[in-house]
Amino acid sequence: MKRSLVALTALVLAGCTTSPAPVVFLNTPEMEESGRGPVGLINGKPCEIKSLTTVSEVPYAKYVRAKREDRILVEEDHGEYVYYAIQEQRSVHFDDASAIVDMNARYKSRRP
Repeated sequence: MKRSLVALTALVLAGCTTSPAPVVFLNTPEMEESGRGPVGLINGKPCEIKSLTTVSEVPYAKYVRAKREDRILVEEDHGEYVYYAIQEQRSVHFDDASAIVDMNARYKSRRP
């Protein structure tokens, strides 16, 4: 009986461990892309370019440089991280054409 109770307790505790919820920044979870961009064929397969990137972690110095250069569109504090977005133009090459796409690149930096 005691073994069964210990095993059940271990299973319950194992099921209760959860990872932190993803941060939602610019109305999109940090691990997701979103937005509508151009559609074309890349290597023969349809591809839609998203205009909002996933969040990439970068060194704090990159955040400071972007702030100093007044390139940050929006920023939010989330715990020990600062999340920010920069608008960038990226060249996208399709099979039969290319396009310049305005993208909101999202980043996070851990404060020192």
